Amino acid sequence: MNLDAVCQTLRLASARLAMCTAERKNKALRGVASALDANRPEILEANARDVERARASGMSESLIDRLSLSHKSLDEIIRALHSLADQTDPIGQVVSGWTVPNGLEITQVRVPLGVAAVIYESRPNVTVDAFALAYKSANAVLLRGSSSAIESNRVIVRVIKEGLAASGGESDAVALCEPDRK
Repeated sequence: MNLDAVCQTLRLASARLAMCTAERKNKALRGVASALDANRPEILEANARDVERARASGMSESLIDRLSLSHKSLDEIIRALHSLADQTDPIGQVVSGWTVPNGLEITQVRVPLGVAAVIYESRPNVTVDAFALAYKSANAVLLRGSSSAIESNRVIVRVIKEGLAASGGESDAVALCEPDRK
């Protein structure tokens, strides 16, 4: 993986994403929810491979529980995407403001950061959560989950990109950084 090229792609996507309307971002988030729902079998199969590999390596059952996805957890992920899409867009909101003695008005407005990088443990649901929060706030995101969830994360990020592309979103605004060890 050429990390410099990935980051350049994310930077370019973040500039386009910063110009997206709230309606377009919300449509994209709903498109991702639909794509996740439509690709349930593939996501669950990839997750089963991760769980099987984790058990074979001696991972504790409490950690395996955190790694595992089910139809119920996918339902919760999809519901969370719809809930986020229904929330007020944070970008462009005026946080505070004041007028200085010479009459100049100062306004603090919420704007995107650009590109965020998120490193997290073996919870494939965080892949969707981190993407969705970044996307809603008009930020591109580089995701790096643990090696124990690599199969799940690969499929989930591919499905996110497909959902974004199908719904007119910025599919280059999300990337997965592959862990060094498999």
